Amino acid sequence: MKHSKGETVVYGGSGVCQIDDIRDISFYHERPQKYYVLKPLFVKQSQTVYVPMNNEKLTAKIQPVISREEALELIHGINDNEIEWIEDRNLRKDTFNDMVMGGNRKAIINVITVIVNKRRALLAEGKTLNMQDEKILAEAERRMNAEFAVALDIKIEEVEDFIQEECKKAG
Repeated sequence: MKHSKGETVVYGGSGVCQIDDIRDISFYHERPQKYYVLKPLFVKQSQTVYVPMNNEKLTAKIQPVISREEALELIHGINDNEIEWIEDRNLRKDTFNDMVMGGNRKAIINVITVIVNKRRALLAEGKTLNMQDEKILAEAERRMNAEFAVALDIKIEEVEDFIQEECKKAG
């Protein structure tokens, strides 16, 4: 799939990015080749991601941002969780990280839902979620909130309130 300069996309671990440029670049004195030059949006530090256009494995990680309709469908399906809490801490970390990094939006929503539900249950017992699970949750929410913000044309700070309002409407 060919992408164009100025397009907003989702790229692997970088999340929502804008294609800033498509140009020939030579790294390490190699022959110049064409790269997508991606600027991640919603990040505090300035970063640039270079994706070689001739590397199918890497270019396959460039996905279009979901549509408004897809975003609303995901939000309305938040409580239709399809995964269970994994008791084994290391297996949970690997499984949930793989799901978040895999980029499947429904899987990421499932990870968020199961961790948030576990956090609520622990709080009711006077306990807290461990740092590893908090980190996975933060990354999953960062990715989805950024994509929802673009898809819904709202500020990233407004996403959580928007989701809560939509869930109230859904009953």
